Amino acid sequence: MAEVRKSAKLTAARQLAREKSAQFREREDKLESLAVDYFTYVDQVEEVNALAEKEIVRVRAQAERNTADRRASAAATIVEMQSAGASRVEVAGRLGIAARDIKRAAPVSAVPAKAGTGNSAPVEHRIE
Repeated sequence: MAEVRKSAKLTAARQLAREKSAQFREREDKLESLAVDYFTYVDQVEEVNALAEKEIVRVRAQAERNTADRRASAAATIVEMQSAGASRVEVAGRLGIAARDIKRAAPVSAVPAKAGTGNSAPVEHRIE
């Protein structure tokens, strides 16, 4: 009878060890799966950031082109105002800018006179 009890205890212990091992393997599989998910998401974040950086560079280049066009148009407008007979001080006062900014505009002879000066609408620039 001592053998039966010992054998039954041994069988129960093996069963308990198997259950614990199965729980451990299940937990390890779950943790491994979660680690795979984590690394996948981190890679995706890096891809999204790389794409965003490319898009930022593209948008900044487009903005720079549009800004350059607008600055040239603004300088041409200042030159046209001076061509129409306004002094630097008067142009600065009308535009609410410093007189030194008027001096930075291209000289009057650098911009050809337009037909119908003062009546043309500003050109719109679109960001594409």
